[in-house]
Amino acid sequence: MAPATWGTPNQPWGTRRPVTAADRALIARYRAGRPAIETNFTDPAELRAQWTLQADDRSDLRSCRQPANVVTTPAGLQLRTTAAPACHAKWATGYIISKFKQRYGLFEASLQVANETGVNNAFWLASDAAYEIDVVEAHYPNDAHMTLHNWNPGGASVGFDSKCACNLAAGFHDYGVLWTPTELIFEIDGEPIAALTRVGGIDKPADVRFATALADFAGKVPDNPVGHHMAVQSLKIFSNP
Repeated sequence: MAPATWGTPNQPWGTRRPVTAADRALIARYRAGRPAIETNFTDPAELRAQWTLQADDRSDLRSCRQPANVVTTPAGLQLRTTAAPACHAKWATGYIISKFKQRYGLFEASLQVANETGVNNAFWLASDAAYEIDVVEAHYPNDAHMTLHNWNPGGASVGFDSKCACNLAAGFHDYGVLWTPTELIFEIDGEPIAALTRVGGIDKPADVRFATALADFAGKVPDNPVGHHMAVQSLKIFSNP
């Protein structure tokens, strides 16, 4: 991935800083450990026990989300894009929220993004303090956004954009964030891409979310997006290095 560029301004609760060699060493230490939480999304019963399958039909998106579009397979999870005549936009995608919550640690998922423009491929954390950590919002073919949102009254966002000299849909990539009491360090395939020093606020446990959506901000939505899915091969959460 290319070095991250600044996507939105610094905030009092989130200030961008350069990635360092210490960040690389710390990420490597976490990834070498044993995950506190791990799943490969192959068991339908486990999925329903640990995750809530969402349904919505938002007017600001070009698709609704339906539980039927969340599918476990022997290769992992698929958030499928299908026709949905009952939805306002006539297309449906998938969305899940974990029933468990975690505070701090390295959150990493192996994703293969949909091989079509117009699909927002998202992996994020939503905390009880109305903060959202977008580990990645990936857009075909090579764009990745990493953002910290403050959804409290008067809040804003601070984040980054990075482009790959590759096709992100050609295979699986690991996307992660190391969340500590003082920092957020975003990584792709184990390589730190961007970092934030933050001051307070983001100290409540967060659930984990995966979703796809057809959206104009993700690129041109095709005339027929059916069959362009996001796949999730694994989720690992490392609580200690």
